[in-house]
Amino acid sequence: MRIDVHNHLLPEPYVDLLLAWDTPVGLTRDGDRLYMVHRRSGTASVAAGNRFPVNEGFVDIDARLAWMDDHDVERTLVSVSTPNPLDETFTTEQSTRLIRAINDGYADLGSRYPDRVAGLGMLPLRDPEAAVTEVDRIADDLDLCGIALPTSINGEKLSQPDLEPVFDRVDDSGLTVFVHPHGNVLSDELGENESFLNSLLVFPTETTFQIVRLIYDGFFDRHDFDVVLSHMGGALLTLAGRVGRARSVIDDPDARPDRPVIEYVQDFYYDCISFHRPALRAAIDTVGVDHFVFGTDFPFDEEDTQTIVSDVEAVVPDDADRERIMRSTARDLFDI
Repeated sequence: MRIDVHNHLLPEPYVDLLLAWDTPVGLTRDGDRLYMVHRRSGTASVAAGNRFPVNEGFVDIDARLAWMDDHDVERTLVSVSTPNPLDETFTTEQSTRLIRAINDGYADLGSRYPDRVAGLGMLPLRDPEAAVTEVDRIADDLDLCGIALPTSINGEKLSQPDLEPVFDRVDDSGLTVFVHPHGNVLSDELGENESFLNSLLVFPTETTFQIVRLIYDGFFDRHDFDVVLSHMGGALLTLAGRVGRARSVIDDPDARPDRPVIEYVQDFYYDCISFHRPALRAAIDTVGVDHFVFGTDFPFDEEDTQTIVSDVEAVVPDDADRERIMRSTARDLFDI
């Protein structure tokens, strides 16, 4: 059986709020069909009203459980990728309400399907005081298994000073963090018929860019919670040597980061969504098989569980190592 760490679901309270609000980012209905509405998803979807249909796996728990059974998935760790509740088109109050609705919805699903669905709570990071409170709610009241963090907040780094108390509280909570990007200014560069590149190219590029920035401004020297990076960390593992060279030419022994960059890279955990066996093999050689977890990106169109599984089976010959990737490392990280 497998534990899927990278999986997305829109809980009912979140859906209800978005449908009730007339906002540029959110959800809308057209007849019986539900659509996601975006600001940054490429001009191809702009031509169609900047929206795309919501697959049933996002909202239909029976469809999700059937998919899980078909793919030998014991449990999905669910998070929200899009519509992004931190988007600046929402007011700060709206953003906080949306995130609390997500977390409440995940808590309810976890109570109804305790052996199948586990929620990764979000934080209302546009309101740092509310975010500190939400860490406590996630850890103590809602029984969620971890925290889903964006790579940035509307272009601002997670290391901005007013968020330090939030991440101090995350340290104290002992919760593992799953990092996932959202649309950003690079999305605006996509041309006609290029919207598919947003998730395939812009997302992993954003992860690489923002995680390196956090390493170099000392964020991971100040905070020690466990981090799982989505989409196999973007290009981080490939560029680790090049990025690390920069530290050797900084003529300041007290400059951040405190350690060689490769050590931070080897501290992180990664999902195995690559679709390129040589890259997966090199990534495992770089950080070790015990720093990989199974993920699928279900129910987005990019999901191809069969290929992900076959890639792991081809690259990792040892049964015990494959079990670590598919199940036991996630079980230990997220205490499930």
